[in-house]
Amino acid sequence: MTYGAKSVLTLREQVFEVLERGRRGTLSQTFDVFIILLILTNVLASVVSTVPHVNATYGVQLHRFDVFCVTVFIIEYLTRLWVAPEHPMMRGHSPLYARLRTAAMPLMIIDMLAILPFFIELAYGVDVAVIRVIRIIRFYRLARYVPAIATIGRVLAAEWRSLVGSAVVFAGLLLLASVAMFIAEGHLQPQHFGDVPSAMWWAVVTLSTVGYGDVTPVTAVGKVIAGFVMIMGITFFALPVGIIASGFQEEIKRRDFIVSFAMVARVPLFSRLDAPLIARLVGLLHARKFSSRTIIVSKGDPADGMYFIASGEVEVELPGGPVRLGEGDFFGEIGLIQHESRRTATITATRATDLLVLSAPDFRRLMAHSPELDHAVRETAAQRMEDSRRRSEQ
Repeated sequence: MTYGAKSVLTLREQVFEVLERGRRGTLSQTFDVFIILLILTNVLASVVSTVPHVNATYGVQLHRFDVFCVTVFIIEYLTRLWVAPEHPMMRGHSPLYARLRTAAMPLMIIDMLAILPFFIELAYGVDVAVIRVIRIIRFYRLARYVPAIATIGRVLAAEWRSLVGSAVVFAGLLLLASVAMFIAEGHLQPQHFGDVPSAMWWAVVTLSTVGYGDVTPVTAVGKVIAGFVMIMGITFFALPVGIIASGFQEEIKRRDFIVSFAMVARVPLFSRLDAPLIARLVGLLHARKFSSRTIIVSKGDPADGMYFIASGEVEVELPGGPVRLGEGDFFGEIGLIQHESRRTATITATRATDLLVLSAPDFRRLMAHSPELDHAVRETAAQRMEDSRRRSEQ
């Protein structure tokens, strides 16, 4: 069982871990929650400040709160630029390039737009009502802290061709419905259907199944056309919903695969394997959930596989004191390479924990059909056992 030692991080690396790799440690989670609450309350304050009597009564307090929020947002923005060189994608580049590249990223542009109204107000020296409304753009900063929003954005970006196709279909239906109603009732209701652009309002309302009822057909032919348009509207709106739902599911699968791939690839036992073989190992993983204070494995139990921590935290009882492992860590890999081995420690979930399990039987069957995996594992195992022997002799 391997528990890697933590390296000492510089101040900039520590800040980067908090800002850019949040939702792991307590400090990161606390920071994320604080910023989310600050964004929500700031947007709420911007909305209520548009009410005249509220702004007249609490305008000074709301302005001071906005100054506080913007100050925090500016500090956060500048800090993100400061830690930009620590991003893995920026390694090997100059700090200036890393910061300019980071500043051009979509989320950073949103951050900049979120604080821009404050400087516009400062430059004009007046509290412009339009600027107060524009502050609501800060709401979209939640995309950085709420993964689901970012996931939806990636889905829309990935499925844009299909969605554009749906828009073309909608435009075609809209034009067809408008022309049909213009022909059927244009001479009877010229104020509503006297030209195709005017008829488009009815077509949009009907195709979207909203049906305001402000414009309705009066002839039998017009009613038949309206019924057809309603049915086509229901069918059309099912199309983009299905595309987005399917894309969302694929994005979740892709994200889970990437996370699992990264966890498997960082295990020393598999570090020499190529990507296709690691992908096959990922395919063998199966999920298990453990509630808080549940014993996952007990000392002396048969070692029947290894575990990857997808989320949550576990505590390992060692002679030198308990060791805690969190998201992205792993344990039990020796059980894959040593037949009939036993667990050397008791491991307990300290809170609700999701694990990915690679069972020893599945792993050995894959080894039997993959000489490359068998050779790499045996070589790594022999090296680690030799290292363990040398350490015990010292």
